[in-house]
Amino acid sequence: MTKSMLALGFKRCKSDAGVYYYYDKKTKVLVIAIVYVNNICFMGTKGSLLLNKLKQKFMARWECHDLGETTEFLDMHISHDCKNQKIFIDQCEYLEKVLVHFNVVTNPTHTPLPSEFSFKPNEEQCDPKFHQKYQQLVGSLIYLMIGSRPDIGFVVVKLAQQMTNSSNDHYRVGLHLCRYLLATCRYQLVYNGLNNESLVAYSDSD
Repeated sequence: MTKSMLALGFKRCKSDAGVYYYYDKKTKVLVIAIVYVNNICFMGTKGSLLLNKLKQKFMARWECHDLGETTEFLDMHISHDCKNQKIFIDQCEYLEKVLVHFNVVTNPTHTPLPSEFSFKPNEEQCDPKFHQKYQQLVGSLIYLMIGSRPDIGFVVVKLAQQMTNSSNDHYRVGLHLCRYLLATCRYQLVYNGLNNESLVAYSDSD
């Protein structure tokens, strides 16, 4: 894949191995391609001749189908407000499936963690069936965290650290986090093209 993209004139992003970019200095047009397993998404200015040209060249090298302008990619819903130059990304539909699967449909809460909860290692050996159920829950939460919900990152990492020998307390915290997601199920990532700001994140220093 990398050899193919380089041959088309793309460069590979150093910070993310699945991202390639093509910048035309003359026209100042940028085309970005995101590759994930057997899915690829080309992004650029709508109607760009360069975007279409690069996409056609890629399709001549690889057997694939052009799905046109998409609103879905890897369970992420993508919508646009062209007038205000905003892009919205969410995983609401995937999240609803997760909540139904783990039977979290009532009692929403507005905190990702129960108050004063402290993660403690499980002193006993967990049941294999329970262990599998816990892994499924944490795996679903990881996918949400990576895709569109960085706000749950701290709790998800803590839950993942208990993956080898989880307890009922750990599972209950996972369900508590699901109830937080139930309360905030319509949250979106918003990229504003007019404010000229870079990506900003906040973290508790300790």
